[in-house]
Amino acid sequence: MTSPEPPGRKWRVAVLMGGNSTERTVSLSTGKMILKALDPQQYSVTAIDTQDILPLPGSPDPLPASEERAQAQLEAEHAAAMPEPAGLPVPAGVSSELVRPDGEKPDVVFIALHGKGGEDGTIQALLELLGLPYTGSGVLASALAMDKSMSKRLFRAEGIPVIPDVQVRRDPAWTEAALIEYVCASLGGFPVFVKPNAEGSTFGCTLVKSPDQLPEAVALALRYDPLALIEQYVRGMEITVGVLENPEDASDLQPLPVIEIVPKNEYYDYESKYAEGGSEHIIPARLPEATLRRAQELAVRCHQVLGCRGMSRTDLIVAGEQLFVLEVNTIPGMTPTSLLPQAADYAGISFPTLLDRLIACALNKGVNRA
Repeated sequence: MTSPEPPGRKWRVAVLMGGNSTERTVSLSTGKMILKALDPQQYSVTAIDTQDILPLPGSPDPLPASEERAQAQLEAEHAAAMPEPAGLPVPAGVSSELVRPDGEKPDVVFIALHGKGGEDGTIQALLELLGLPYTGSGVLASALAMDKSMSKRLFRAEGIPVIPDVQVRRDPAWTEAALIEYVCASLGGFPVFVKPNAEGSTFGCTLVKSPDQLPEAVALALRYDPLALIEQYVRGMEITVGVLENPEDASDLQPLPVIEIVPKNEYYDYESKYAEGGSEHIIPARLPEATLRRAQELAVRCHQVLGCRGMSRTDLIVAGEQLFVLEVNTIPGMTPTSLLPQAADYAGISFPTLLDRLIACALNKGVNRA
């Protein structure tokens, strides 16, 4: 893994984190982990909270109780577990400048943002306009992966298995009875899983077991996004597969070991993802070797179909002998409970090495092109 060395100085790295999406807390945790792990002998690092430069609406109020509890626990745990690294500015509004008044720019931007404004191509487009190399996928791939409806259309066209769904927009013409009838006719009945089209960390998601629960679940999803997806509920093993790019050859993709996710709750919700003890992660997943290989092949194909760069993480569900792709994450979390760093570590890639690799991918590409 080689990168062009700047003459006589460290690489200048700007870590973007925070923002005002529903996933702000997770993003701050990811950012702190990255700041703590970047080698100070190799990098000169600045932290930027993008709420100062990219204002977006905050999350709907109030949050569901489980999400609110998990967020509070996450904030408390990481404040205690990850003290601010000495000499590194961290996300207390220390900077709002990507380009300084003297014209100095970072050599590379490390995107540690999650949710809208971070994963959806918005910040990527801004960095393109500023001519700044950045980690992760470009504008188009980021937007497609965030938009579950569009990514599922692409996957279906490519023969990648996804769960059947119907879509509902905000429309006063939808009566409760009409909504229930539509879902029953289209998906064959209940249970179903309702989610916002473009949101992360399972915000706004509901497992709907009976028709009377559907209207409220759809209303919740529509608080987060103008489009709600209603999917058949598939009971099975939840797994995830990370994919890493070779910095010297973007076509050389490395699927990481398959992780089995065993949530303490009924499904892998916000609390299961981020609260301590919320889920168990088993590496490799307890599946036949052929199924593990198939999951890795699907993750690589999803990465390629969307045009991802640097890294991705594909979430799937295994039901019997069938595999279904749930979604692709272009900026996987880097919190203490996050999955991509765990899979990389199992494959012999330490967290600092993983960050070096992602930075090298960005630098070797120059400014990403979607």
